[in-house]
Amino acid sequence: MPLVQHLREDVLDWLNKNADDPRVSVHMKPLPNWPEFPNGKFWDSLRRVDPEDKRGFEEWMIDLRRQEKEYPACVQAYRVLRYACGRVLWDKQNALVDVPQSYRYFARIARKELGVISFNWDLVCERALKTELVCWGYSAHEAPIPVIKPHGSLNWTNHLMQRDWGRDIANPAGFRPIAPGSTISYMPNQPFDDPLLKDSPDNLRCLIFPGFDELLDHKAGSRASTEKLRLWNEAVSLIERADCVVFIGYSLPSYDSEARQTLEHACCSKVVHVCNPAIEVIEEFRRVFKQSEIVPEHFKFEESQFGRR
Repeated sequence: MPLVQHLREDVLDWLNKNADDPRVSVHMKPLPNWPEFPNGKFWDSLRRVDPEDKRGFEEWMIDLRRQEKEYPACVQAYRVLRYACGRVLWDKQNALVDVPQSYRYFARIARKELGVISFNWDLVCERALKTELVCWGYSAHEAPIPVIKPHGSLNWTNHLMQRDWGRDIANPAGFRPIAPGSTISYMPNQPFDDPLLKDSPDNLRCLIFPGFDELLDHKAGSRASTEKLRLWNEAVSLIERADCVVFIGYSLPSYDSEARQTLEHACCSKVVHVCNPAIEVIEEFRRVFKQSEIVPEHFKFEESQFGRR
């Protein structure tokens, strides 16, 4: 289920088809009271940060936040993209009737390993593990096979974290923290359903974009900072316990300096398999992970030893 590679086009396609959605419509078209935005706040902000129309989705999110002080309309554009991203991913999630065989095979391999670290927001990995009857959870404290997601997850919410910003919101019925003491929650009995009602604030969804010390559209508070640190600590702890680490489809993007530095340090002196058909990705791992033994696997996931018999 490719995400970042095609997310840019998927999100724009969704916005073009859903321009009348009340959560985005006011920002998508020119209005008489905003003559300084002849194409609407969204499009003018996007053209400001990406005049050559070459940036990727995550780069858009980073650049919009960087320019919001100088060009405040970038805040609205950021929120439009964030909302559309969630809707696109849930549409894809709900359309996935059967788990692909490659993911099911991967789940059988994962059953014998220490766990999974995923930078994807989707839930295909979790669905595959459940389909193969693998006992999984979102923390090593909760299940024998943890799925650690340092960038958040489509089915996570921040209800308990709202105290950082002066809002005291209890978890709805059926929600519980993803780990003991966590302020990130999900619905363990319905992990593959959207946890937010249609009228719920979208910033309750816990999607984390590279380059920010925050989990919401606010400056990081104590709970948000603690959660981000906890997620990365769990990821690092998992790697440190491993003799061998496998990166599948991850391109080590240059704009995510936090992930690059953390992963490079955690993988020091370890055997690192890089499963990716792009030669330039393999070379980037060799350049950044200088203290690791890089073993290239020049295959797409579905064609690799991790996704097929």
